[in-house]
Amino acid sequence: MPHSGRKKRNPVSAQKRLEVTDDDGWTHVTSGSNVRRVVRTTKARSDRDTDKVDETEPVLSPAEAPARLTFEELEAQYRGYKERWVQSETWQKLRVQLDQRIHDQETETLSQDLNVDGIVCIGLGSPSGFLRDGWVDRRAVSMYQLAALETIKDVFTSSFLPPLKNHSDIQLRLSPPSLRLLCKGANRSSSFPIYAQDPVFNDLDRALLESLGMTVVNTPVAFERVTSKTLLFCPGAERKHLDMLLPSNPKLVLGGPLENTESSIIQAYAEKTDSRILVPFSAQEHAFWKMRLYHLAQVEA
Repeated sequence: MPHSGRKKRNPVSAQKRLEVTDDDGWTHVTSGSNVRRVVRTTKARSDRDTDKVDETEPVLSPAEAPARLTFEELEAQYRGYKERWVQSETWQKLRVQLDQRIHDQETETLSQDLNVDGIVCIGLGSPSGFLRDGWVDRRAVSMYQLAALETIKDVFTSSFLPPLKNHSDIQLRLSPPSLRLLCKGANRSSSFPIYAQDPVFNDLDRALLESLGMTVVNTPVAFERVTSKTLLFCPGAERKHLDMLLPSNPKLVLGGPLENTESSIIQAYAEKTDSRILVPFSAQEHAFWKMRLYHLAQVEA
């Protein structure tokens, strides 16, 4: 005899999440009832390419931060992530690799081959909020990647310092690199811009990035900032975005891996570079999984 008092299971609530694989092979985790796709028509801004490109992709909304999270709490959380990143072997080895690119090891002067005048960050994700209607939590990944972005920025801004003005500047210049990196606000310069773009950024994310001297921009502004003198920081950029970015021949790329992506554009760029894989990051291995630092030695005319 059936139990008339038993509640029937709601088929909608039972469907907790879905994995949606798009045409580019990327898998997105989302709730089944809220995913939607639209056709976006974008026009390339380059004078050499004015064709319209039709793209079908999920509409990404700003990540949902916990209701009671304040900026002060988020900032304190970030300091903890940054401290672990700065102390890691991954950062120590990456800093040496960057220094080798920036400085001529024989003359101990700035390398003439490396002419980088800014950083563009694509696909960082949200340091404060949950993605895909709250089903995906990659805040720790974004925090560590943001710490990497800030320390990389500090290496470049401390390498291309303006003329010394006072005694405190001299003391800072003579300090070890690790101390310079930890100096809050040290050597931040508007002449070395850092642009960050991701549709999932919320107000807290924007406030955090801007407090670190970065400029948060909306799509497609960051795409237009990539030149042959750019360091492209793209830990979460999708393949179709790399197809748009890499023809600009950025001088350095931190991301990937770019090899074996089944994209002729990405493969062509990778073949023109030399690269070093990052040491595995033990605190959060997925934050820099198989990522490489790519250096484009020469840009074709």
